[in-house]
Amino acid sequence: MRRLVAVLAGLALSIPLAAVTAGVGAAAEKPMTQVDGFRACIAGGGVTDMLLLVDESSSLNRTDPDYARVTSASYLVTQLGGFASESSAEVNIAISVFANSYTQIQPWTPLNDGTLPLLQSTVSSLKDRVNGMETDYWTALDGARKDLAARAAARTEKESCQAVVWFTDGGINYTIRTNDAEKDAYGAAKPFAPDTQLTSAEAAESVRTAAMTDICRPGGVADQLRSSQVALFGIGLQGSAESSGDFLFMESVATGAAGSDAAACGKLIDPVPGEFHLATDIDGLLLAFDGISSPGSRPITQDAGICQVSVCIDKAHRFVLDQSTPGVRVLATADGTNLAASLLNPAGQVISLPKSNIGSPASLMSDDNTLTYTWLSDKSLTVSMTEGSSKAGWSGLWQLAFTDPSGQSGGRTSKSSIHIAGSLKPAWLNPAATSLHVGETIPDVRLGLVDAAGKHVDAASLLGDVQLTATLVSGQGKSSVVAAALGKGAIANPVSLDLAGYPVGAAELILELSITTAATTTADGTPVPGTPLEPALVSVPLALLPPAEFPVLASKVDFGQSEGNKELSASLPVSGVGCVWQVADQRPEILAAPADVGAIAVTLGSANSAENCLNVKDLTSLPLTFKAEQAGNGSVNGRVALMIAPDGEPGKAMPVNVDFTASMAKPLNSTNFLLALLVALILGPGIPLLFLYAAKWFVSKIPGIALSAELIPVTVLNQQVQRDGRPFSLRPTDLTELVPMKTSGSRSLMIKGLELKARSGWSPFGSGYVSVLAPGRFAAGSVPPGTDSGGVNARLPLAVHNHWAVLRDVGADPSTCHVLVLINGTAEAAQKRDLEGDINRRLPDLLARLNDKASKLEDDRRGRPASGQPLASPSPTFTSPWEPADGRMQPGQPGATTRTPAAGGEPSGFSPWGTPHS
Repeated sequence: MRRLVAVLAGLALSIPLAAVTAGVGAAAEKPMTQVDGFRACIAGGGVTDMLLLVDESSSLNRTDPDYARVTSASYLVTQLGGFASESSAEVNIAISVFANSYTQIQPWTPLNDGTLPLLQSTVSSLKDRVNGMETDYWTALDGARKDLAARAAARTEKESCQAVVWFTDGGINYTIRTNDAEKDAYGAAKPFAPDTQLTSAEAAESVRTAAMTDICRPGGVADQLRSSQVALFGIGLQGSAESSGDFLFMESVATGAAGSDAAACGKLIDPVPGEFHLATDIDGLLLAFDGISSPGSRPITQDAGICQVSVCIDKAHRFVLDQSTPGVRVLATADGTNLAASLLNPAGQVISLPKSNIGSPASLMSDDNTLTYTWLSDKSLTVSMTEGSSKAGWSGLWQLAFTDPSGQSGGRTSKSSIHIAGSLKPAWLNPAATSLHVGETIPDVRLGLVDAAGKHVDAASLLGDVQLTATLVSGQGKSSVVAAALGKGAIANPVSLDLAGYPVGAAELILELSITTAATTTADGTPVPGTPLEPALVSVPLALLPPAEFPVLASKVDFGQSEGNKELSASLPVSGVGCVWQVADQRPEILAAPADVGAIAVTLGSANSAENCLNVKDLTSLPLTFKAEQAGNGSVNGRVALMIAPDGEPGKAMPVNVDFTASMAKPLNSTNFLLALLVALILGPGIPLLFLYAAKWFVSKIPGIALSAELIPVTVLNQQVQRDGRPFSLRPTDLTELVPMKTSGSRSLMIKGLELKARSGWSPFGSGYVSVLAPGRFAAGSVPPGTDSGGVNARLPLAVHNHWAVLRDVGADPSTCHVLVLINGTAEAAQKRDLEGDINRRLPDLLARLNDKASKLEDDRRGRPASGQPLASPSPTFTSPWEPADGRMQPGQPGATTRTPAAGGEPSGFSPWGTPHS
């Protein structure tokens, strides 16, 4: 949200768009949205994650028989690919579908020329996904939230710029389950209304109300997405004029509040959190998807008419180009049939764009400039223009016009969405070489313009008008203008960055560049003003540090995901010297959270006063814990205040806000399940139940998708994962061999001496899982719950691809272990980097919890084997490197804690979990 505050502050002090509406193609002033924060993040070098969330309900057979959603989504993916290629931005795409449930059908995939065919193929498969029941908004949005949260948590080095493109053809609705088969197939209740069975019209309406309430309550699902800085693009396909009211709720979810007809949704609604578009046909859908297709900036939209009989200029879509705009893409659509389209270049020449095969691109030349166009439907076409090397005939007024040769469409309209690829963006040319400490003033800050290659461009050399505004914004919303609407003659002048009064923590320098292309004349000498381009926004992330004698804390921490209301642990990086503590009984500020989870606590152990603070001199991280009173479904986003002070000087203490996030999920209510199972066995025939068990066993397989694996020895020192004494990383020689497996799926795989065994579990419902059988080792998987009920045997999803497990030998040094890495056999380098980052971030805490559980089990289970392993014979020659003969760990040893052996324990060195290790 701080990006949005910054954008608003910048716009308030920059030249208003209304002041340039006389220019050709000037766009009307628009309210700023969370989408602008998304665009600024991308321009600032962040990594883009865009999730396509597409309805698969059966009503699509009626509302979209010609697959307009597929054509439009395919167009979007293609244009996003062009954006990624031209801007060298890192863009990742995932595709999910929803009806009564949520399913990811295309995992996160880096978008490039090599992966574009795969993504297009997945989009094309949406044609066949039209058999879903219900339109469950809650499940769809919560599924998207989980996927994006996990994605962001695995990325530690760069900012995550995330968005959901949410498409549906109908309003939120829930369907009555009329028999036991439907209950079993679709579930009888929803997570947000577990006590209501969907067996009557009243129950269905009650569940619908509960879903809408939980999405839009303060801190609900909508706010959870917004507080995670996820931009939401809502696109509704209206089947009839009467159905427009079905989308009022969707509109309120996307925008927070949508005019007089829709109620407000959530509390985080200022600035406007997202966008909503309502379409009635493929042409409307194309325009809606096109608005998202250049995520670095908004398109310029225009309304015009349709020329009658012959080409005209008074009803044309107009834009002026100059040397700062080397590329243009226009999507235009008209309210008519059998229309022709033409371009008029700066010399006044008419370039016809004949309608050949719809969907097939064609190319033309104008001087040295390349023009490529495609008719996407009978009414819509897209035109891409690229400046030639000679630059002849490029600068000046261009016009696009629709013509009706029959003259039967007078008074009708045409629309265009114009993407002018400005080659320039604002930049901080000499970022501070030293750290930024609050209270200081950074002199000689040089702002300027750079081209697509990052090369400095002299603003004074531009022919058009330029305005640059810079605003410094803290994580808590404090903002000040560093530079206000600098013209091209003043941009080169240095400015100062005054950090007085700013809090310690994350901040951003928001740079906004407004360019109006150079004025020109038509072929007959008529003056034409330039085209104001949409402002280019760049977010430069900053870390504002305390004075030198204070500790330095990281600005955010992720507690990961948990099932139930278990306590979660996380490590907050710290450096420098001094003391850190938390004010006793101080509750964190909660921005969004699941309903009915009760009080939420984030604590720093026993460091709850200046007297018992944590001295950070020899520390690299601080132990934080998260605990909610009750289980829930959703994200918890908030911030916790910690106090920092120099050694021995608590009177100088200052607060530091640390952002945190955690993901919660309610476990299966085993009591209710057992009662239902008992009733089914007593009151009903057992055959349906046996059928369910058989069906679940049949589908519980490891999918037959190409899989690569690697078992890598690592060490954890000071909360850092090391491989051969260096920070953990995957090497080019890793993950190069495929695991032999059946294309139909496997119930068991042998990998690096370990058996991965598919299990269906004791419940006839839900999904199965995979056990990692590792005799003589403690192990935990990377996905909650991670282990079996005993806590030391690893558990993974059936789709083990792109997951990992940590394994530690029984009796071994608890700081040493192996990591089993499992990844899709066709994974790109970016996917491997994501998995690598997830291991570096989460393995230390996972290993610590595994060690703690193993230590307790050793105390509690002396003399008894674990996991079905045979009892080993005592070995007088074995000495555990982490448990001396007196049964106590030595202080200072890795993972050492003081433990008292259980009564009746076996001789020193005896390993109850398998063969002793020496």
